[in-house]
Amino acid sequence: MPDLELTSTLSSADLSDPLYYLRNFHTLVAWVRDHHADLLHAWEREQIGQLLALPTPSQALLVRMLMRRGEQFRVSRLIYDEVGSTVDALAPLIEQGWVESDPELDCESLCRLLTRDEMIKTLDRDLVHLSTSMTKATIAEQLQASHGTLSRRLAEWAPGLDDQLLQLNCSALFNRLQLMFFGNLTQDLSAFVLTELGYNRFEPVAFSKHSRAFCSREEVDTYLSLHAAREALEMEQPLTEIVEQLPQLALNSSWLERRCSRLMFELGRSAERAGEYDLALSLYNQSRHPEAQQRAFRVLEHSHPCLDSYSALLDALEQSERPSEREALARIERRMSRALGLQSKTHLRRPTLPRLNLDLASPGPVEASVARHLNRADAPVFFVENGLINGLFALLCWPALYAPLPGAFFNPFQAAPADLNSNDFVNRRHSLFEEALSSLATGEYKESILERRRNKVGTACPFINWQLLGEELVSLALECIPARHLELFFRRLLEDIPAHRSGLPDLIQFFPRGVDGKTTPGYRLIEVKGPGDRLQDHQRRWLEYCMDRGIEVSVCYLRWQQLDSH
Repeated sequence: MPDLELTSTLSSADLSDPLYYLRNFHTLVAWVRDHHADLLHAWEREQIGQLLALPTPSQALLVRMLMRRGEQFRVSRLIYDEVGSTVDALAPLIEQGWVESDPELDCESLCRLLTRDEMIKTLDRDLVHLSTSMTKATIAEQLQASHGTLSRRLAEWAPGLDDQLLQLNCSALFNRLQLMFFGNLTQDLSAFVLTELGYNRFEPVAFSKHSRAFCSREEVDTYLSLHAAREALEMEQPLTEIVEQLPQLALNSSWLERRCSRLMFELGRSAERAGEYDLALSLYNQSRHPEAQQRAFRVLEHSHPCLDSYSALLDALEQSERPSEREALARIERRMSRALGLQSKTHLRRPTLPRLNLDLASPGPVEASVARHLNRADAPVFFVENGLINGLFALLCWPALYAPLPGAFFNPFQAAPADLNSNDFVNRRHSLFEEALSSLATGEYKESILERRRNKVGTACPFINWQLLGEELVSLALECIPARHLELFFRRLLEDIPAHRSGLPDLIQFFPRGVDGKTTPGYRLIEVKGPGDRLQDHQRRWLEYCMDRGIEVSVCYLRWQQLDSH
């Protein structure tokens, strides 16, 4: 790839500098101006220039406010040694409109900004009748009941309070800058600090100076619209109103399309649960989420079971390529055919999985209890669930996962490539994955995995839980799991990474000295089910996959012994 730069050139500020957060803010803004200037309006670029021309204390105070929760602040709560006089630092911010002085606020905001004692001592007695024994929640309820959405200035609400209220007016611009830098709104300036402190480590990936999360301003706007719709869903606003807010633009960005499809799917699930079947069906049909089609047929099953929907279901079954989807659609087909009085076209043929029944005396954590019971000095048991196979896969295929491909990485704080869950993720890196898997045939993989674990430990990776993936576990796994089994595990992961990263058995038991008269090291995988628990579809598929290929698996059904009351 031409014109590559290492992300390590974008460093965090030294935390010994009292203004480290301002330096990090400057880094973020400069990066956006260099890489995304064409996605900013002229007035936004002008605003950024004005911001960077402010006196340093004013910039520092503004960034401090941007880093805090909310948009309204009391001056008395904005005291920072490195800023100096808050009043002096505020003057340019108020003059240029970055901050508004003395805005109106409603009851909810008032109660959030004042303490209980302040409410009792300073609130206008004509507004609310207070007792010194009242809790803050009771005062808030009384204010809300009496005044609803009334908005007043702080001095009118609390004439006895000697303070000034401020309102941030630039959150939207900063959110846009932050989004264009990180490619999401979950990360913020704290990412710089956590990295500098060593709490977060990210793989340094080379990428072009032209690499970026968004190619047009419309894509940024779309992301912000989707984010607002998701927040509205979490706040349980009316579904029809949320749907009306969804962007209508055609999406040329695959990762934005996936984000939109996931949101439509979640909205569809909410509509389905609420019995709004027509809306749910419409949303599922617009979504490309992997489970959208099967949910659409579930809705048809409950709301419109007819020959037309049954015929469409049979067509979907014939065209489906994903085992999990075929299984779900087949289950719907059997139910719908019965409801329509038809002969089912599908049949459930499931092999009998090896079963281990276990009675234990002391109730406790299910997996840990079984692991302790089965553990032996010569056959240790580890609770690994999805962590071991995923972790070994990532350590072996690290160069493929962090390949500097276009659209994969665009800032130095990414734990995973942006296209990880895309349909073409594996195909784009096919040769790199094959190169990594080829080492399984030569025996080189063991040292590669061990060395990479030593070198990469602590580096953020979506496949790895470093606390779980200790050196003892990795060494035992490489000793006891044959290379051909690792390849089987890894190739199934590569078939469908989003679907196959979960569902692996809970426990692994190693036999370093062999088992059943064999001296060759071995292992077995154990799925644990407590009282009343049952196998999930994705768990059963992993177990059946392993059993079909000669990998020893079993399902342990745990029961707690009844203590004799006599």
